[in-house]
Amino acid sequence: ALGTRHSALGTRTLGHCGLELASRLYLHDSYSTEFFGTVTEATEVLGRPAVVLRETVFYPSSGGQPHDTGWLGDRRVVEVLVREADGAVVHVLDGAIEVGTEVAGRVDWGRRFDHMQQHSGQHILSQSFIRIAGAPTVGFHLGVEYVSIDLETAGIDEERQRAAVTLANDVIERDLSIRAWFPSAEELAGLSLRKTPDVDGALRVVAIGDFDVSACGGTHVARTGQIGLVHGLKTERYKRGLRISFLCGGRARRDYAMKQRIVSEVSAALTCAVTELPETVQRLQNELQDARRELAKHHEAGLDREASELRTSATLMGGQRVIRQGLDRRSVEDLKGLGLRLTSEPGTIALLGTGGDRAQFVMSRSEDLSTDLRPALQAALTAVGGGKGGGTRIVQGGGGVDVSLESVSLALELAAAALALG
Repeated sequence: ALGTRHSALGTRTLGHCGLELASRLYLHDSYSTEFFGTVTEATEVLGRPAVVLRETVFYPSSGGQPHDTGWLGDRRVVEVLVREADGAVVHVLDGAIEVGTEVAGRVDWGRRFDHMQQHSGQHILSQSFIRIAGAPTVGFHLGVEYVSIDLETAGIDEERQRAAVTLANDVIERDLSIRAWFPSAEELAGLSLRKTPDVDGALRVVAIGDFDVSACGGTHVARTGQIGLVHGLKTERYKRGLRISFLCGGRARRDYAMKQRIVSEVSAALTCAVTELPETVQRLQNELQDARRELAKHHEAGLDREASELRTSATLMGGQRVIRQGLDRRSVEDLKGLGLRLTSEPGTIALLGTGGDRAQFVMSRSEDLSTDLRPALQAALTAVGGGKGGGTRIVQGGGGVDVSLESVSLALELAAAALALG
């Protein structure tokens, strides 16, 4: 009966998305998820089997809203798209179905209703930003994890952002009726659409009570109360405007539940009330910064002592003091720190290296010297299995895999031998 009723509509064109009205059952009833359809064409999409039906309730990806999924008989519908050549709705399957086959179709209701909640919530939020901040929506994306709208605006302060979300939730609480239909030309002329697309043919309109009227080919809930709530996530600059990410309905509830669990766990771990979390976290951050500063002081003092000890191991080569030392699993920052300390005295060259998952070498010279350290670095890197490095007064590089301290020490010997000293 449903198919017969819609067939009486003829073959008018839905101008803003190029679809024939009679066979697109979802345009007339977003809650219709089961039907019987006949396969009129069997084809392929990127090597995957696909079919076109005489009529369908499956929504194809368009207008920022993703496609439905579900089943045609025992075949899984994995993607639904609109073919540009003729506007046909193509169902991509996990297995082939022959032309002429009559199949029972069933849409994944959980996915469909989620998209209905998000899309209807987007209409409300977009109108809210117009009323609060005069910022129209110029882009819409309904993703797997979040929904976003792009606003044409130079900027909206946090207070007005919160006000727009509050207004959207107030509209949801009013439980306004949502109507989707194809108005006549006379009726369309009397509607104040949020945005009027430049299209040929019939235009589908979605009206949310007296709050918002928009041209739209997507699926929507019947009343705003079914959206549940709109929950803002984040705001970021995007091109010349502002991108607002948000969640509606079940997604928003799950997000709140997840964050409530995290807050409760953190509150328990810090042994403080939830309301005391901001103050407690700030206090811990301050204490951590103090501890890091104190640790840095101790670390720097340790490097001073280590550099003083290394100076005693210096050997004279060509009238210059050369300090060569392999260190066990030290950071490059430590090697640099020691090298700078050692070469703060004139006439000194420091050849330092460390082993581990990958060997690292740092070689430095005093400001008063002009010795080219690159041959020494290359000799060390070649000894441990390659790698590249560079620099002038301080050169560094790494290479090798699982390099032992003994191998590093040998590489430093070769580095010292490669120094061109008079």
